[in-house]
Amino acid sequence: MVTTFLTAPALADTEAGHPAAAARQAPVTPQATDRVLYDVDFFVGERVGAKDVRKLKLKPKKAWDELHRCFNCSFPVDGAPKKFPKENQYIKLKACGIGHLGCKNAPVRYHKSNSYKYTWFFLAQKGHFDGKDSMVRFRFYDDKQGFLRLKVYATVTHPTIPDAINREFATSKWRAFAHILGMHLE
Repeated sequence: MVTTFLTAPALADTEAGHPAAAARQAPVTPQATDRVLYDVDFFVGERVGAKDVRKLKLKPKKAWDELHRCFNCSFPVDGAPKKFPKENQYIKLKACGIGHLGCKNAPVRYHKSNSYKYTWFFLAQKGHFDGKDSMVRFRFYDDKQGFLRLKVYATVTHPTIPDAINREFATSKWRAFAHILGMHLE
């Protein structure tokens, strides 16, 4: 399911971690080369069918605490650390297709976002397949019915993979993240 959730002001808030803004801790507008690649939203819970998820009525803090207990137990990208990342931590992620085939370098730095609770983003570093300074933002929240959700929003600067393939792969990875995490929360 693809939805639009962040508004321009919220996006500007998350840009505070952008290298140009980090020194002065003030929001900046996206670079001229930044553009939205995807904006996806998933229920966190166990997948019980091709399109069915056993939704969980949990607060976002539960997901946050589980990721702090063991980050790479749920985060489905090669190179993810066992411990939850620290501010500005460099992480040598590798985005792989099936198994360890078709891997692409995806080095990032972790940054906590101050725009919402239970939110962070990865800022792509030199050598990342989406281009340096691309960003992927993650947010846990509970919807109006109390179901736990994961929102993932990405901007790219200089992607080396066609958008349709990149979007499909990312959507699949983040859906898996929501479901793996959901199984750890039950």
